[in-house]
Amino acid sequence: MNISKRLLTLLIFCCFATFSYGQEILSYGDHYALINGIKLHYFVSGKGPVCLVPTPGWGPSMGYQKNSFTPFEKYFTFVHYDTRISGQSTVPEDSTKYTSQDFMNDMDSLRVYLKQPKVWIMGHSAGGFQVLNYGIQNSDKLNGIVALSPWAGRDSIYDAEFTRMIMKRKGQPYFEKGSNIFFGKDTTKYEMTEEMQYIFPFYFHDTKKIGDLIKLGDPELSSKASKYTQQSNFATEYLFPQLDKIKVPTLIVVGDDDFICDKISQANRIAKNIKNSTEIVIKDAGHFSWVEQPKQFFSDCTKWLKKQGLKEQK
Repeated sequence: MNISKRLLTLLIFCCFATFSYGQEILSYGDHYALINGIKLHYFVSGKGPVCLVPTPGWGPSMGYQKNSFTPFEKYFTFVHYDTRISGQSTVPEDSTKYTSQDFMNDMDSLRVYLKQPKVWIMGHSAGGFQVLNYGIQNSDKLNGIVALSPWAGRDSIYDAEFTRMIMKRKGQPYFEKGSNIFFGKDTTKYEMTEEMQYIFPFYFHDTKKIGDLIKLGDPELSSKASKYTQQSNFATEYLFPQLDKIKVPTLIVVGDDDFICDKISQANRIAKNIKNSTEIVIKDAGHFSWVEQPKQFFSDCTKWLKKQGLKEQK
C-alpha cells in the first residue's frame, strides 16, 4: 500500500470513528457521562435538535418527564438527565456541592460532552429555574428555552399568592394536614415520601389526575438530594432582575391553578422580563399541566415550536 492510500485509509477511519462516537453518545437509551466528579445518568430519545431536560434537582428522578414528554420527540432529540444525586446519578459526598451554580456547571458540561455548540433546554418547576438560570448565564449557547411551571424567586408577591392558592383548597379532605405542613404548624420531621403523600394533592387542579402521573412514571425521590440542596441553598436566587439577559425564544407554560409556581407571581413576571418570550396558560390545571390537560398543552406548545422553525421529524 503506498503512502497516499494509507493516508486515505486513515482519514476514512478517523471520519468513521468520529461519526460512530457521535452516534454512540446520542444513541437511543441510557448513558452515563463522567463530568465534574460525578457519573451523570442521561437518557436519549426522539429526533431533531438536541434538548437537555434536567430533573428538578431537589430529589425526583427523570421518569415522570421522560415518559410523559413523548409527543415532543417528533421535534427534539431529548437528553433527559438525572441531576446530581437524583435517580441514577452519583453523589459528591460534600454537601456544599449542590448550589445552583453546580447544577449550571453540570448542564454546560453535559452540552460540551455531547459536542453541541448550541442546545435547546426544557425544565419543569425547579428544573424551570435551572433552564432560566442557564439562559441568563449562557444565552449564546442556546437555541431556545421551554420553561414549564418555572420558579424565578420568592418575594412578598409570591408569599401572598402562595397563601391565596393554598386557601383556595380549604374544605378539601387533604387541606388541613397539608396546609399545616406548608404554614409550619406541623413541625413533625417526616421522611420525604411520607410528607409528599400529605402535600401532593395541592399540586393538582383535579386530584383524580394523580394516578395519571403515577402511571407515566412515579419518580424516585432522593432524600439525600433534598437534604443537600437545602443545605446549599439550591434555587434560592432571585432571577427576575436578570431575566432580560435571556435573548433566545422562550416559552413559559403554567397551569391556571398551579399553587407552587403560580401564574401571577411567577409565570406572568417571567414572561414580562424576557423580551422574546411567549406565555401559555393551561386551563383547569395545576403544577403538572401536561398531565391534567394534555390536549391543550401539547397542541399549544407544538404550535409555538413550529413558529420557531422546528419541523416534525419522520
